[in-house]
Amino acid sequence: MQFTSSVTALLSLILLGSTSIAQPDSFQLLDGIIGVVGDEIILHSELEERIFQEKIQGKFITEDDECLLFEDMLFEKLLLHHAKIDSLEITDAEVMDEVDRRLAYYISMLGSVEAFEAEYGKTVTQWKDDFGKPIRSQLLAQKMQGQINQSVRSTPAEVIEYYENTPKDSLPLIPEEISFSELVIQPQILESEKQKLKNTLDSIRNLVAEGKLSMTLAATRFSEDPGSKYKGGCYKDVRRGQFVPEFEAAVFDTQVGGYSDVFETDFGFHFLKVTDKRGEQYSACHVLMKPKINVLELERNGYKIDSVYTSLLTGKTTFDSAVLEYSTKASSANQRGQVVNPRDGGTKFGVDELDPNIYFMLDPLEIGGVSAPMQLIDEDGNGYWTILRLDARYEAHRANPNEDYALFQSQVENDLRLDVMNKWVEKHIVQTYVRLDNQFNGCEFNMNWDEYIWSSEKK
Repeated sequence: MQFTSSVTALLSLILLGSTSIAQPDSFQLLDGIIGVVGDEIILHSELEERIFQEKIQGKFITEDDECLLFEDMLFEKLLLHHAKIDSLEITDAEVMDEVDRRLAYYISMLGSVEAFEAEYGKTVTQWKDDFGKPIRSQLLAQKMQGQINQSVRSTPAEVIEYYENTPKDSLPLIPEEISFSELVIQPQILESEKQKLKNTLDSIRNLVAEGKLSMTLAATRFSEDPGSKYKGGCYKDVRRGQFVPEFEAAVFDTQVGGYSDVFETDFGFHFLKVTDKRGEQYSACHVLMKPKINVLELERNGYKIDSVYTSLLTGKTTFDSAVLEYSTKASSANQRGQVVNPRDGGTKFGVDELDPNIYFMLDPLEIGGVSAPMQLIDEDGNGYWTILRLDARYEAHRANPNEDYALFQSQVENDLRLDVMNKWVEKHIVQTYVRLDNQFNGCEFNMNWDEYIWSSEKK
């Protein structure tokens, strides 16, 4: 085994040893190092956080589960150690987005911010401060894993071989699937609404610039950017190229300590304060506000789509032509309305995957039939109108490569990725300093981590 450095090894052994020394009855060990991988350590509190994440999802965690969670962390630390050696990086924006995503998930699971803080024993701010660094490490490890797996590709021969070697009664039963196209008319933001919002934001900017309102309070009260709203609107140490061009143009056109004019991006309207610039790296705080859709515009869209529907029924226009002329949703309009399943990039959707409203619009249709217009709500909570066309219907069946090639390809590539990763771990684990606390003596790991438990006795 090769050590990363003798100093690191000696320090790690001392730290690990300290967790197993008997403590006086009057002293309670609140935290301690339970694992070392290269220059990375695993604290007992980190493992407790992983266990908490599982329990908050309603899972019952056994001692064996704790061993597997610990092994996941060892694997992450091995990836992280070598990611740093390979100089991989994660931006602050990526970290903050993930922190906010996880926090929103936990709060939704527990029902409220108060319930989260009571369950976790920390305020939201304290939780963010404590777990920003671990989340950065997890994202960096994931980036390293993606780099290792990026060259994995299956061949048609491997896919067919996998299918032929799978017992026929073990092949999954594929539920009914459908393919469909959409014509979407979304309300356009009126210029009057944009100007009204811009004026409001300009007033807020002036209050901040004149010192009558702090940037932190302005962001907390008014900003609609969840990634920075509760951090004073701030992003720190961002490398140029990470944010949209309009945002970065405002940053580099504004002096450090100065405020930009109000500007527009695809996300809405902003103003920002530049707090630091060093070469191609910067820090800035901003307030983002998004223009609201006018209810009358949504109503006018309803009249328009009714007219389009009448033209479809009378044969005055085809669905493809109507999509090209009227549809405002670029992701499908550029493909003549064809909707792509983000799960696998294909055009088939299991009926259980569809939004119930969309399923009930499609279910009564014959192949090639179009639905009556319906108003739905998008992921941002905005209303829009749509007409759907049923393109194909696939009956439930046993999976086969002719109809379900992507399914088998995905499984083959998963197996290939697992094999590549196992080989990578086997190669790099012996090149890296590894030590585990002896409390994990009884764990049954998938890899040979137990060889590195710092104990003279093993079960």
